[in-house]
Amino acid sequence: MTVLVLATDAYGGHGGIALFNRELVAALALNSEVVVVPRIVPHEPEPTPPGVTFVAEAARSRFAYSRAIARAALSRPALVICGHINLLPVACAIARHPVLMTFGIEAWKRRLAAGLNRLVHRCRAVISISALTRDRFGSWSGYRGPTYILPNPIHAERYGTRERRPDLVARYGLEGKRVLLTVGRLAGEERYKGFDEVLDVLGKFPPDVVYLIAGGGNDQSRLRQRADELGVADRVVFTGGFPEGEKADLYALADVYVMPSRGEGFGFVFLEAMASGVPVVGSKYDGGREALMYGKLGLLVDPANPAELRAAIAEQLERGTRRIPDELQYFSFEHFVARLTMVLSSIDDRSRAS
Repeated sequence: MTVLVLATDAYGGHGGIALFNRELVAALALNSEVVVVPRIVPHEPEPTPPGVTFVAEAARSRFAYSRAIARAALSRPALVICGHINLLPVACAIARHPVLMTFGIEAWKRRLAAGLNRLVHRCRAVISISALTRDRFGSWSGYRGPTYILPNPIHAERYGTRERRPDLVARYGLEGKRVLLTVGRLAGEERYKGFDEVLDVLGKFPPDVVYLIAGGGNDQSRLRQRADELGVADRVVFTGGFPEGEKADLYALADVYVMPSRGEGFGFVFLEAMASGVPVVGSKYDGGREALMYGKLGLLVDPANPAELRAAIAEQLERGTRRIPDELQYFSFEHFVARLTMVLSSIDDRSRAS
């Protein structure tokens, strides 16, 4: 069986959607031939698993993308997976009933472009990374077809508890400091990660508590200015963009991972932090609560309540020890493969019965 995956990005991409797509493709490739047509390839692509054809040249131009889609359609794939709601017009042009993936804020509100509201009803099924995203998508779309939840997997063996790297401690001036960490893109158009909320309470902690913001983006200068206005500029460290290979070592610098966000579809970074043994603080009001099993794996707060956020951070700082929760196994890649297999089997059964 051949599966065609239409993706915004995957191999060579950064961010949560690209990462999820790579895991999805790897799982699909265990039992199928997979063709991946990306819209963008911003960086050098990683090696692909056996059985995967990654059509990187599709990202060169709109013409190249259209040609790649046409060629992929000629192979008559048994299943077309639309990896982003914005790609649904393309998916519906080559498949009567594609399967749609939904991740987060891109699928939370009514979409008017290119008749997307109408096209969603042609989908054979909708797969969401969280119940929150599924429910918000359903509330505006009125989609009544089959829906499934497929949360991100984590390869915990790539993380683990480890000592702080002395060169990173020196680079960021963290000697003798207790570190609050948030990992994420600093995008002015996506101010929902909770950076501002952490800055607002940072001054309530002793001077040895600092805030490490890991990630690049166009909102960094504004956040610097806000830290200065709050009188905590000397306690806020920006890493800027960092190599993927340093990520596990960045988590090792942290005493608490804190992200009181409002717009996360799931929050894979929470899994990474927990796989590094770091205690976490997340939000009650977005998909991060599902990554934290509704508070079983970490503390959940109202991002709009500074006192609640401050108390949760203080409680996790007091914990002082690193522990990888046994429950993290729920999000293992092996369980991800098993869930995906059941989802695809159910979709196939429904298609045969209709």
